[in-house]
Amino acid sequence: MKRVTTLATVTTAAVLALSACGGEKQSGAAAPAPSEAKSSLSSPLGDPIQLAALTRESTKKAKSSKMTMETVAGTEKSTASGQGLYDGENSKLSMVMDSEGKKLDMLFIDKALYFKLDAADKAEMKTDKAYLKISADGQDPMSQVLGKMMSKAVKESDPSRILEQVSQAGKIAKSDQVELNGEKTNHYVVEIEAEKAIALIMGDIGIPLPAETLNQLNAKLKGKNVTIPTELWLNADQLPVQVVSDQTAFVKAMGAPGDGVAKTTVKYTDWGSPVTIEAPPADQVGDLSEIMKKAGGR
Repeated sequence: MKRVTTLATVTTAAVLALSACGGEKQSGAAAPAPSEAKSSLSSPLGDPIQLAALTRESTKKAKSSKMTMETVAGTEKSTASGQGLYDGENSKLSMVMDSEGKKLDMLFIDKALYFKLDAADKAEMKTDKAYLKISADGQDPMSQVLGKMMSKAVKESDPSRILEQVSQAGKIAKSDQVELNGEKTNHYVVEIEAEKAIALIMGDIGIPLPAETLNQLNAKLKGKNVTIPTELWLNADQLPVQVVSDQTAFVKAMGAPGDGVAKTTVKYTDWGSPVTIEAPPADQVGDLSEIMKKAGGR
C-alpha cells in the first residue's frame, strides 16, 4: 500500500526529529509557566553537563510548548508545526507535516499514533474511517516497529535532549548573547560527533544497530572527524527558543549524491502554555492491522 509506506517514511522522520530534540522522563500533570516573574539573562555556560542539567530542570517546570520545524534536504523541503506535552509516559504530541505539498495530520496520545486520512487515503485503504491508528501493541509488522519507536520517542520528547547529546557526544565551541525575535538569548555553537550521536539517537528510539551496519557507518566516518554543527538559542529561563542542526557534512560522508545542504531548524514558543490534545472519537478510527487485512496488505 503506497500511502501506508509514505506514512511509515514520515513517521520514521518524525521519530528521528523527536529523538534529536527530546530527552528526560518527567512527572506531574500541571503545566505552569517556568516562572512568575521575568527572569534575567545570566551569562552563557561553558560546561555542557551543567547546561544540560539546568535546561532539563526548566523543561520539567514548563512541560509544554508549541513548535515549528523546517527540514531542508537538497532541493526538498518539509515543514511541520505542532504542540507537545512532555510528561514521560503521559507525553502527548500533535503535529501537522507538509512534505512536497502533501499535508499529514498526526497525533500521539495514550501510546498510539493517529493519522488523519483524506479521500484518497480512504479509497486506497478501503476504509470510511477518518483516522488511521498505529498502536505500539499492534500485531502487524509496521505497528510493532513504528508504534514502539514512536511511543519511546514521544515519551522522551523533552527538547532538552539536544543538550544531553552535547554533553555526551560533543562540546560547546563558542557562546555569546544575541537578540532573537526581540528576546535576549544565550547563543551556543556546539559540535556534535556524528558517530556518537548516531549511537545515542538509535538507543533513544530503541533501535540497536546491527554489527554489519555499525561497521559500515564507522568505515565511512573513520578518519573524517565528521561533526554535526548545531546552534542553540536559550532564553533567560534556560528553555530552547531555536535549534538549528546542520547535517550536510554527515550526509555527504554517508555518500548522499549532490552538493545540497541538509539542515533542520526547530523553533519553540509558548513554553508553559496549556496544551489540549485528545484522541479522535473511537468510531472514527480504523486500526492499521485491520485495514491492512481488508486491503490485502497492498
